[in-house]
Amino acid sequence: MAITKTSTKIIDNKSAAADDSTSLSDCVSVDLTTAIQMAIDVEMIFNASATYGAMVEVYASDDDTNWDTNPFEQFPVAVTPGATIREHFVMIPAPKYIRVKVVNLDPTYSITAINVYSIPQVVS
Repeated sequence: MAITKTSTKIIDNKSAAADDSTSLSDCVSVDLTTAIQMAIDVEMIFNASATYGAMVEVYASDDDTNWDTNPFEQFPVAVTPGATIREHFVMIPAPKYIRVKVVNLDPTYSITAINVYSIPQVVS
């Protein structure tokens, strides 16, 4: 029995306008059927004048077609004006499929260069 971890980019270089978010369709689905643990890495660039952070929302699906209305998990990202940030979150891999959205909490400034990676730990 082997345990593997593979990092896959699931959101690629998207932006979120002020008070807006990436969409679920911006994200590649992650199949957690065989995952025993799950990590999500996010990176983004905050505007130099930003005063509010972001929220990473994880949505679940049983069939990779119909997605929950409300997030399964949420992770806050504190604002660092003008900086590229990278944060790592661990979540329970209970859903069969997940997709991620990044919500910009700043009412004035965009977040750019949003990249999200999934890192499931799988037993094979």
